[in-house]
Amino acid sequence: MQHQYSEEDLKNIAKQLSHPEGEYGIKTGETMNASNIGMTNAAIEALNLHDGDNILEIGHGNGGHIADLLSKAENLKYFGADISETIIAEAKRLNQDFLTNETVNFHLTNGTDLPFADNQFEKIFTVNTIYFWYRPHHYIREIVRVLKPGGKFVLCFADKTFMENLPFTKYGFTLYEIEAVIDLLKNAGFSNGTFEKKTEQIKSNAGLMVERDYYIVIAC
Repeated sequence: MQHQYSEEDLKNIAKQLSHPEGEYGIKTGETMNASNIGMTNAAIEALNLHDGDNILEIGHGNGGHIADLLSKAENLKYFGADISETIIAEAKRLNQDFLTNETVNFHLTNGTDLPFADNQFEKIFTVNTIYFWYRPHHYIREIVRVLKPGGKFVLCFADKTFMENLPFTKYGFTLYEIEAVIDLLKNAGFSNGTFEKKTEQIKSNAGLMVERDYYIVIAC
């Protein structure tokens, strides 16, 4: 029998997805890593990483994918930015060796500004975070600012119709059509934006396999 969630349960799920905290936040990080790994791998592939790239990931979750990312090219430098102290601590725990040799760095952010220098990164990506951006136009301007000229930004997000069918997304999520995202990127300073739509099979909270459509947007 499928578990019936109360309204309070759904609000808590939404809150943890946007800002994981405490022990439940650690479990949420594990769940997100598993459910998002297909989208994360697709985003990393779209980055087309080259030797020596400086990479920024916005909303890195528990960082279970970082070791694989670093294997894609030589001498990569990874920076993670997240609003959750809980999730940063977990990402540091899972990537301790990379922290020790300074291949990986994690930064606590306010979700509005990016604490990095202008033109610092060749590649920037984010997966399933756009729903929680408080000031999306300003935030994309920040991404433009820290991206090097000629650099690439990859944004992955799930199809609006799919997301609307999830019972918790009415609590604090802003859902987007692909056209709105492309317009947002162009209005905030990206001169070119292309996208690809993909479909994957994922496990629902009820343990059933469902189809999820999502978009990979590439901006430069």
